[in-house]
Amino acid sequence: MLRRHLLAIVPALSLPSLARAQLISGGRPLRLMVPFNPGGSADVLARHYAEAITSQTGQQVVVENRGAANGILAVDAVARSPNDGSTLGVLSVTFFAALPFMMDRPPYDPVRDLTPVARIANSTVLCVVTPERARERGWADFRSMIEWAKRPGNRVTTGSARATASHLISATIAKRSVADIEHIPYRGGAPAVSDFLAGTIDMIFDAMPQLMPHVAAGRAIPIAVGSTARSPFFPDVPGMGEFADLNLAGIDQQSWSALAGPSSMAPATVAQLFEGIRKAGEAPGLEDRLKASGLVLSVSESPEVVRAQIEQDTPRWREMVAASGARLD
Repeated sequence: MLRRHLLAIVPALSLPSLARAQLISGGRPLRLMVPFNPGGSADVLARHYAEAITSQTGQQVVVENRGAANGILAVDAVARSPNDGSTLGVLSVTFFAALPFMMDRPPYDPVRDLTPVARIANSTVLCVVTPERARERGWADFRSMIEWAKRPGNRVTTGSARATASHLISATIAKRSVADIEHIPYRGGAPAVSDFLAGTIDMIFDAMPQLMPHVAAGRAIPIAVGSTARSPFFPDVPGMGEFADLNLAGIDQQSWSALAGPSSMAPATVAQLFEGIRKAGEAPGLEDRLKASGLVLSVSESPEVVRAQIEQDTPRWREMVAASGARLD
């Protein structure tokens, strides 16, 4: 009787064990490489997803930030990592479709050196000013700020890490609207936001996770979003499509982030990682946590879908790089 009872229990114990099989063999952790310093939107996304991967698969995950050299060191570390999939980069669309076009000799080729595994989130950037700066300069909205910056002797300062969506959109807006907007480079989004709140820079475009808490606290006023249409997170804030008179209607800053590994990974490894990432996307509460940070959970149907999206988006981002004149030395 005891033997029969034990045999009945074993299958019940085995099923959860199989469902939570480790993604990386040998008990090693999965490293998520973030090409920015701690505190930025990519870091927020990585840490939420790391927790979800662990809860859904049992795989230990370590988040590692490498923000130096505009994130290029992080991408290089991913491209050179072991082909077992133990290192994945948390990379925004700019690393696939924009950054290589900002350099004469790109250190990596996103198609040749990286293998996309899964898209995990979508977002856009938010433009904010402080209440103090808005009062000082009479900026009632985004249009009045741009018109102020077009007057002789006036200049609006902004800041972000170079080669980011924030950098590209501010440079593109400056060129298209013929407004005097000076971009000040930072090592990451967090220090740029700190200087913005301190009044060191006048205005900032950044991903919503970093800015939403300051908007909620009244320290920042949202005046525009980088997408053509309005964002569901800020339905009262205009999108770029509403500024045709400023020559900005063609801007559509839709950003997405994906997990990617080295190109040397075997198809079976990619498939196993994708399944784990897909399962992580089903973690209870993940969608709500991302929404609270201004991110939309969006897991791609397959790795091939991400490759197709890179091919589709690259011409638009390449055009934005050319229009903005943004360069990395």
